[in-house]
Amino acid sequence: ALAAAPRAATAQSVREFSIARQQQGEPALAVQVDFAAGSLALAPAPAGTLFGFRLTYDDTRFAPLAAYGRAGTLRLGSTTLGQGGVRVASSRSELQAATILLSTRTDLELELRLDAADAGLDLGGLRLARLALRATASRTSLRFGQPNPVRCTDASLDAGAGELTVTGLGNARCERLAVQGGAGRVTLDFSGRWSGRMAVTAGMKLGELVLRLPRRAGVRLATDTFLARFAPAGLTSSDEGRTWTTPEFAGAASPLEVRIESAIGGVRVEWID
Repeated sequence: ALAAAPRAATAQSVREFSIARQQQGEPALAVQVDFAAGSLALAPAPAGTLFGFRLTYDDTRFAPLAAYGRAGTLRLGSTTLGQGGVRVASSRSELQAATILLSTRTDLELELRLDAADAGLDLGGLRLARLALRATASRTSLRFGQPNPVRCTDASLDAGAGELTVTGLGNARCERLAVQGGAGRVTLDFSGRWSGRMAVTAGMKLGELVLRLPRRAGVRLATDTFLARFAPAGLTSSDEGRTWTTPEFAGAASPLEVRIESAIGGVRVEWID
């Protein structure tokens, strides 16, 4: 059953909207989230729930966006009053707060578009088949606290000029991961329970890229451009700094291959075990 309940909150112009749907054997769900100007939390839903959404918003500026299609599509977020699209204003003074819960029993294709948001995304345990994140002027924390029960074919993360921290990528089980950053910092933590190969491409325009790598996975790090003063401890190069490997890479059952396309602001390698 689908239930929605808007109600007034503490301030006169601030309202709360909530909606939820119970699981009814849906095999797959394509989820699109558009959110800006506030805080967003995303986490696994309780057993029996397909999705849940709660939004606190200023009803003089925003309206909730919640559209579920029986063909397996879901759009959540908010719209700006007086505009036709789903992109909301990017001023941090116009705050909203949203919580999204998604089923751990349905295969998910998840697309998130964030603008001036402070987002905490806990994807651990979700059946994530695809992931796309595009953030603008946002601070985003993305965590895979538990292994993905299915293989993720590809994930793309675009941090824009904001800050992005991803932890537990070993649990993501993504075959391909593409990461882009602008003037902020991107931290990629590859801890977790490794199974299968992961190919990563990463590019930074001006910001810093931090790689937190597990030695046991076996790592090969390739660079498309020369990185000045890049000589990470624990990695060796046989081609004048274009490719770096750990001793474990050749025999690794679940190797990690990272290609750095550009990193003007620099690359830092940290070991997590």
